[in-house]
Amino acid sequence: MELSKKLLVGVWSLEEFIVHRESGELFNWPGKQSGTLIYTDNGFVSVAQNRAPLPNPTQEDKNRVSNFYTGTYELDLPNNQVFHTGLQSSVPSVIGERMQRSLTLLPDGRLQIFGKGLRENVTLIWSKVTTDK
Repeated sequence: MELSKKLLVGVWSLEEFIVHRESGELFNWPGKQSGTLIYTDNGFVSVAQNRAPLPNPTQEDKNRVSNFYTGTYELDLPNNQVFHTGLQSSVPSVIGERMQRSLTLLPDGRLQIFGKGLRENVTLIWSKVTTDK
């Protein structure tokens, strides 16, 4: 299956959140992660991520409990990229920012998104939400 706008549009649920430390270490944030990614057909995106409370969080953990933003998106499918431009955000520096993301459709149909997070590069793995009626 090839990545397309038709495939991208819809609701996605966060499966994995991996931080790429400057040292090269891959770091999974502690605690239960949850998130929703929504792409609309008319060019809007909404991203919501949070995690369950930790028993003894570090200051860094306290600063990274949640991240939410809405914006617009532009696809560059020949280069497997999407650009999000923030409209509203829980982090003010995201507003007006054009954020480049690399897209990979995994063999199992999940979507891998790689790009610059708030501090480091991050990889997020999303599963498409389907409605069975």
